[in-house]
Amino acid sequence: MTRANPLDPVALLGADQQHIATRAQLRRLGVPSGTIAHRLRPGGPWQQVLPRVICLQNGRLTNHQRLRAALAYATPKGNEPRAGEVLLTGFAVLADAGLPSAGHPADLGSVDVLIPRQRRVCDSEFVRIFRAGGAMPGGFERDDGLWSTTVARALADLAPKETGQRRFRALCAEAVQRRHCELGELLDQLLARPGALGLPQVARVVEDLTAGVRSVGEARELLAHAGLPEPLWNPVLFLDGRFLAVPDAYWPHACVALEIDSRAWHLRPADHERTLARANRLTAAGLPVVRTTPVRLRRDPAPVLHELTALVTTGPHGPHARVTWRRAR
Repeated sequence: MTRANPLDPVALLGADQQHIATRAQLRRLGVPSGTIAHRLRPGGPWQQVLPRVICLQNGRLTNHQRLRAALAYATPKGNEPRAGEVLLTGFAVLADAGLPSAGHPADLGSVDVLIPRQRRVCDSEFVRIFRAGGAMPGGFERDDGLWSTTVARALADLAPKETGQRRFRALCAEAVQRRHCELGELLDQLLARPGALGLPQVARVVEDLTAGVRSVGEARELLAHAGLPEPLWNPVLFLDGRFLAVPDAYWPHACVALEIDSRAWHLRPADHERTLARANRLTAAGLPVVRTTPVRLRRDPAPVLHELTALVTTGPHGPHARVTWRRAR
């Protein structure tokens, strides 16, 4: 008579969970404590990677195993993991989304996990615990079966701990420009935490976000109030029939261009360099270019309006007869 192998259910569990299991799961399958201890011995086939969390194989953990182990550790002791009860957040989400400033997922030194506020779980080994300020967000199930917050929520959770303003702004810019979240969604998440604007890194990002959203509308209103004629917005300019540039605004009768440089939201330094090159092409062609930023338009528009008024009212300038245009589609 063939005796059933008592570890078969364990093998099935390991195959289903990338070889990551909790001690409580193993006990429920009937694996004695002595067997668990024996297989966890130095040089044994299993390894304990976190309190109560065991890898049913030895060797270095894969990135997926680290994420799964972190979620298993943050699950209430003795409970089976349930959908959305604990969520990946912070850099674990941002790196998986491919944000360059978050680094590669395999290079992360820690795994960020969001849990309900009342839970008593501490940081351990490579797990960094975040507590929800209010109700836990719903989250979503990733393709690999793990549960995660959205990118916008991951940024909001990370904000209090990410004190480096430059990197946090870069992460937010990358998230918006790579379309992992909308501006409004990111603003809602950043401002949902009480006192969020007291964090310099959050205040700066919120200022940049709101300035970027309003920049074109504000420019239109400012120009109208200043008595300037309505320019062409984002026209395609040609010099002697060859493509020149697409400025933010252009007064064809005066041959004057306006560039609103939202530098904070350029995805990479190369994007900002392209903006500079565009302005340089206009200048090299002899077109007067007035450059400003959304923040400057909002805080101190007078110098910009004065410069524009002087140029527009004294035109045409430069290669006026050589420049043609068409509206952007």
